[in-house]
Amino acid sequence: MSSLPKAEEDEISLKRSQLRDEITKLKEERVKLVKQFDSLRDRRAELIEKVKQLRTQIDTVRGEFKVKLDQLNKLKEKKDSIFKEIQEMRKQLEEAKSSTQQQPGLRPEVLKRRIKDLEWRVETSSLPLDEEKRLIQKIAELEKKLAEVKKTVKVREKGTVSRAEYLAKKVELSAVKEDISKVVAELSEKKKILSSLKEERDKISKEIDDVNKRMDEVSNSIKQLNQQLTERYNELDSYNAKSRRIAEQSRQENMSRMGETEKEILEKKRKDVEEKLKQKKRLTFEELYILYGDVDRNNGKDNSNIH
Repeated sequence: MSSLPKAEEDEISLKRSQLRDEITKLKEERVKLVKQFDSLRDRRAELIEKVKQLRTQIDTVRGEFKVKLDQLNKLKEKKDSIFKEIQEMRKQLEEAKSSTQQQPGLRPEVLKRRIKDLEWRVETSSLPLDEEKRLIQKIAELEKKLAEVKKTVKVREKGTVSRAEYLAKKVELSAVKEDISKVVAELSEKKKILSSLKEERDKISKEIDDVNKRMDEVSNSIKQLNQQLTERYNELDSYNAKSRRIAEQSRQENMSRMGETEKEILEKKRKDVEEKLKQKKRLTFEELYILYGDVDRNNGKDNSNIH
């Protein structure tokens, strides 16, 4: 009979069975956590790729926005330049209008004819000195008026040309203002797109932070499970070692009491168990006893108290 009390055998067997069950459950839980971690990692990679795409889109829209902004600034400069030209033209038109109003009804040819008539009279007529002097003064006044009228005519002619240019400039200014309105609308749309892209980018970045946090939690849980598994394996190894030591002690005690025939039978069984062990098959507690433990001295079979 084995020197190992049956109660202690049962306790060791039960404890080993419990440890194996715990190890199995811990492994299953670890597998679940590893799958969860892999899923989170895949999700993070997907989100990072989305953020990269969004950043590319943001850079593209920013480039388009800058082009439109430069276009707007150039249009504003052009508008200011045209507006200054229009102001100058308006000033010229007002001057021409004012000059025309100051010299109403006078024509250069009429004044020239009067001057010639007076000059002819002075040259061909015998006039008193006072009369001749008066006519000469009159001629001078008429020549002065002729010069003013000629100047007025030139200003009027210039004013007529400037008015056509003035109207053309006003049309050009209106077209530039319309272009400015279109570009401003396009810039507004670009701003909306940028705002939407940034909002989406920030949302995904926050989700990446949440995924990273969850990955850390799962990773820590896996580490804890690994620690628990190490503890259970160490504990199981301790019980296995205890069983082997006790079984070997029992085997040696029984071997010393066995006859040659019993030893041959035991040796054969031990070889069968060793073969099973080489095949990496799981051994029962009784097979461990065949390998290391107690055997009934009368028939060479395993003791019924060995489990």
